[in-house]
Amino acid sequence: MLKQGLSKGHRLHLKNDFKEIIQGGKRIQDKNLVLWYKPASLDTCKKRMGLVVSKKLGSAVVRNRTKRLLREAFRLNREKLKDGVDYIFSPRRSEEWTTLLRATDFLLSVCQKADLLKENVTLSATEKNA
Repeated sequence: MLKQGLSKGHRLHLKNDFKEIIQGGKRIQDKNLVLWYKPASLDTCKKRMGLVVSKKLGSAVVRNRTKRLLREAFRLNREKLKDGVDYIFSPRRSEEWTTLLRATDFLLSVCQKADLLKENVTLSATEKNA
């Protein structure tokens, strides 16, 4: 059976990695999502992702569901994002995070603002309107 999660090499999990990206990277924000990003410190073409979710977003159930949706949106759209970049996402406004399609739209729109999509990627009509 094919394993579908994010492998350890695609996740940020060290406190120093988060600190380095948030303090030394660039920040782009949308009304639904904040993105910090920085070129990867290692000479690798992997994309690594981290999540920062505030308790202001809602209860533990809401926060965990939002994290699952955002992780899955990242996993499904990894090929559209530029290589060799570390990404940290922080969701806002919990009432907006209802489906995987919306999470994907939010993720791709903020990455497009930051010019982190590969050259040959075009967004669908729903993604452009998000």
